[in-house]
Amino acid sequence: MSSPEKQKILSVFGHPDDAEQFAGGTMKLLADKGHDITIASLSDGACGSKTHSAVEIVAIRRKESEKAASMIGAKFVNLGIPDGSIEYNLENTKKVVALIRDEKPDIIFTHPSTGDYMTDHWHTGSLVLWAVPEAKHKNFKALTDTPPIQHIPYVYHTDPQGLMFADGQIARVNTIVDISDVIEEKLDAFSAHESQMGFMSHRNKPDAARKTRRWAETRGEQVRVAYGEGFTQQLNAEYPRRNILVEMLPEKVYTL
Repeated sequence: MSSPEKQKILSVFGHPDDAEQFAGGTMKLLADKGHDITIASLSDGACGSKTHSAVEIVAIRRKESEKAASMIGAKFVNLGIPDGSIEYNLENTKKVVALIRDEKPDIIFTHPSTGDYMTDHWHTGSLVLWAVPEAKHKNFKALTDTPPIQHIPYVYHTDPQGLMFADGQIARVNTIVDISDVIEEKLDAFSAHESQMGFMSHRNKPDAARKTRRWAETRGEQVRVAYGEGFTQQLNAEYPRRNILVEMLPEKVYTL
């Protein structure tokens, strides 16, 4: 595994704008400290428009994603699964295993593995949990010739959409990162997904960037800072148990 001074971070999310919305501040803080970050979208984003064709919006969103990732200090990759069709199945697991083997991350950020209102989100989180142990098994065949990983990475699940699960209560998390210093950079990167800003906003509802700021305020209030991002570290079975973010972002990480 890489030294604590230099970590490889892989953010695996359902749609091209999800990484910035749910973990953009934390990724920016880590990038500023010299860590290597890759943002991976499982879906192609084809359902992100009511006016463009699928081919058109996929091309638009890829350019926006590359720009947004560069603003954070990351690179962007897309696995090309049709938007709205991220199924929890073996075929997609093999794609995620290949991604993990190729990137060899020390840390993975991803969606919750259950409870988010959008199936693409929680299927993505579930696929990561299926893929991580298999990425370490040499006899598990995936769509790459890259050898298996040698260590189970740290896995952190982000907040669900709206911070809420199906019971209507604010989701519980065990880690909050103070992103107050980079909230504007996070929102600028999220807003670089220009095609989505109008698409995700509705009459009499806050626009997507303002809504995202409000979520960050809610998490910040829990630990008495201006803005925060919430995460739940995967701690069962063979997953690493120490909270490495505490070491990587001193005085920015609160455990609950």
